Amino acid sequence: MPVWIVAVVIAIGCLELVLLAIWQRNGYWDFSDGVYAMSARQFVHGLLPYRDFATAQPPPVYLAGAALLAVHDGLWSLRAGLGLVDLATAVLVAVSVWQMTERAVPAMVAGGVAMLLPISLHEHAQLTPETLAAPLLLLGAIWSARSARASAAGGVLALAAACKVAFAAPALAIIVTTRWRRSVGLAFVLVAAVLAAASFLVFGSGLWRGAVEAQLQVGRNSVHDVAGLLSQAAWNELPLLIGAILALVYARRRIPESRDPELVRTLAACAGGGLLLGLTVFKQGSYINVLVVAEPPLLALAVAGAAWAWTRAAGSRLLIGAVCALLGLQSLSLLTSPSDPWLARRPLAASGLEWNQSPSTTSREVTAARNCPPSRAYSGAPYIAFLARRRMPGSQPDLFILEQASANRVFARQAAADRPLCP
Repeated sequence: MPVWIVAVVIAIGCLELVLLAIWQRNGYWDFSDGVYAMSARQFVHGLLPYRDFATAQPPPVYLAGAALLAVHDGLWSLRAGLGLVDLATAVLVAVSVWQMTERAVPAMVAGGVAMLLPISLHEHAQLTPETLAAPLLLLGAIWSARSARASAAGGVLALAAACKVAFAAPALAIIVTTRWRRSVGLAFVLVAAVLAAASFLVFGSGLWRGAVEAQLQVGRNSVHDVAGLLSQAAWNELPLLIGAILALVYARRRIPESRDPELVRTLAACAGGGLLLGLTVFKQGSYINVLVVAEPPLLALAVAGAAWAWTRAAGSRLLIGAVCALLGLQSLSLLTSPSDPWLARRPLAASGLEWNQSPSTTSREVTAARNCPPSRAYSGAPYIAFLARRRMPGSQPDLFILEQASANRVFARQAAADRPLCP
């Protein structure tokens, strides 16, 4: 891809990062973000995950958070660093579109839109496994379509799966569909084995207890709740799915404009595997934010499909315009009304994609938490505890996993014994 296109996408992305930081401020969006932020801070201060406090994911998310907090122990170091991760994802989306179409305008549009998709916008710059894995899976899909990069692709995909065990699903989908599956698969297995061995060497058997055993003990959501979450996901991903289907149709017909059918295949596998992760909402504590890893490849396919259909089928332009309008209005509703996103929320739903708390409410709760007696642990949300620099009961940031998994009974007793609390 020409360097000037990359420069334009980066410039647009940097402007978006500044504007999104002003929009986001210290608003409270994601419970998991606060859990991982508190865990990363404790890691920096010498407490080990899996040994000193309960954690529910493999080490990379805590290592990444600790690295950012080591630069500056505060919210904005996390938001800045993770914003750059989102920017890297946007650049990779632009690269994907260019390689499929060799058209500058679609590539730049895709890169500019990548951080503004409804679910990705809701999860912007959050310290979660999804934020870290999204660019890794997309890069793995791109490299898996290149024989010269096949082995490197396997390593990148293994690192993505190391962020969260469930991400092995889209990684394996890419491996199965690529023409160089032997090279990619072998590299994936080798790198995954090295990462697993190193993790167990450093963190011991507690890693298995926290990242695997405890996760299997978490309860299940009701069918009603699952139906609501999946309906919300379908509503937000519908515009991208329509465009992605167009891309697959045109790539299958081998039209001259389809420059890279191998990449179309690996991107489709990445998107399909990512969408399957939506089924994890059957597990309590899971949310549709897991689809953050599916949106970048879906967007790349959707933009390529729209570009091909626009030039080859004039009758499709009305559909493309309607799809773009729906997607744009969904994002606009979240940007202008995050407490009540009138179109990002699925029709007839009572809630969906809104923030947990506004910046003003968050600031009030932080002030109240700071006024608590210093000797008492904070009993509220981990995100508020992180901002207020207060410890959680028993130094356990993830009280949800303590309540859900008997594998964490020792940590649960530590938290229960830490009394009195504030508030």
